[in-house]
Amino acid sequence: MAKLLLCLEGVVLREFPLDRESLTIGRKAQSDIQIDDITISSKHAVIKVEKNAYMDNIKDVYVEDLGSTNGTLVNGQRIKTHMLRHGDVILLGRHEFKFLDEDAPDFDKTMVVNVDSEKVKTRTLLPAAVKVLTGPKAGHTLDIVKSYTTMGNGGSTVIISKRANGYFIAHVRPKGATIVDQVPMLNDRPMSGQTSPLNDHDVIEIAGLKLEFFLKA
Repeated sequence: MAKLLLCLEGVVLREFPLDRESLTIGRKAQSDIQIDDITISSKHAVIKVEKNAYMDNIKDVYVEDLGSTNGTLVNGQRIKTHMLRHGDVILLGRHEFKFLDEDAPDFDKTMVVNVDSEKVKTRTLLPAAVKVLTGPKAGHTLDIVKSYTTMGNGGSTVIISKRANGYFIAHVRPKGATIVDQVPMLNDRPMSGQTSPLNDHDVIEIAGLKLEFFLKA
C-alpha cells in the first residue's frame, strides 16, 4: 500500500496510508490532513488515489495544488498536478511529505506472463521509445528509460509510465482546463483521465504534434 510520511526538518511526524480516494491537506480543521503552519494555505493541496482502469492491483496517485499561496513542489519543481512515484518528496511550506509505494514495481525484474492455461514463460520488459512524426524535429526519437516520462505543456500534458507489466499513458488535466483542443489524442481518440496501456506503434498527438510509441527489439 502507498503512504505519505509527514516530515519537518528531517523528523517524521506522522504516517498517512493512502487507503481512500482523496485526502485534502490544509491549515483548516476541515482538512483530512491538518497542518497548523502559517506557510500552509487553508486549502493547500489534495492527494487523489485512482484505480487503474486495466489493472485491479495498480493504483495511480496524484497530488494537485488547490491554488495555494506558496505553491506545491514535487522534487523541487512547482506543480499544478503531478502523478507520484515511489520516493517523490512533496514540499508544502516548511513541511515535507515523502511518498512511499510498497507496491512499486522493480523495473529491472524479469516478469512472468501466461502463455496458455498450462504453460508460462518469462520475458524481460522490452525497451521503448517515442518517435516524432511531425514538425521540425520529425524523425527524432526519445528513449523511455525513466519510471515516469512527462511530455507536453499545460492542458496537453501526458505521462508515460514504465511498469513491470508494460507501458501506460495518462493525460494530466490541470485545474480549470476545459478547452477541447488541449486534450491529447491516442490513436485519433481523445484521452480521458484514466490510464491506458500503450501498444507497439500507438500514435500520440499532443497539441498538434504527433508521436509514435514503439518497442525496441
